[in-house]
Amino acid sequence: MNGRSNLTRRFGVGAALAAAIAAIGYDIPQILQVIGVLSDPWDRILIFAPSLALASAFVLTIAAAHAATPQELRAWSLSALALAILYAADVSLVYVVQLGVVIPHDLRGEGHETAFAACCAPGMPTTAIDLLGYTYMSASSLLLAPAFPGNGVRRWLRYALIVNGLFAPMILGQLAWPWLVYAVAPWIVSFPASMLLLAMVLRLPPQHDQLTRPHSLPANSPG
Repeated sequence: MNGRSNLTRRFGVGAALAAAIAAIGYDIPQILQVIGVLSDPWDRILIFAPSLALASAFVLTIAAAHAATPQELRAWSLSALALAILYAADVSLVYVVQLGVVIPHDLRGEGHETAFAACCAPGMPTTAIDLLGYTYMSASSLLLAPAFPGNGVRRWLRYALIVNGLFAPMILGQLAWPWLVYAVAPWIVSFPASMLLLAMVLRLPPQHDQLTRPHSLPANSPG
């Protein structure tokens, strides 16, 4: 990608790796909760804490991807960044309230005072905000996919981003049909994979990157 500095590439790689680590950090306690290994409140703490970290890491990753995107494809990456910001704003509010208000009240035996703000049971207000946030994240991934044309690892990145994007209607659909949570279970693999692939693409030197994406038509070419 033209003009991409080493600093931009290093920043993007670090952000993408941080997003992948945060996602895996969420995946593990989520699985342990489902199989009954983690008990309350540690299950909630260990799920919400990496989820809060993921919000910022994802925005920084998409910002780096936008900075590394060719000018003619930046409408896609900028749109992805806009939705990533909406995602982070939504879920950060939910998770900081859980970690800083709801769980401490529960531990003091005062959970009834903040029960209305608890996440993430069906029908709760914060659950709706959380689902909206992850719908934005999935849509952001889908919009980012066209910003990475080409073959090799770029193609695999595109596929992973598209898979993440296809979860969007199923995530939002959980507002009406909570059982759809099982349909989006593959996210625990596809999302970290997409971030690792993005880190690999951003790590490519500009010379190699130029060879892996289609050449632009000359300015005086027909069509």
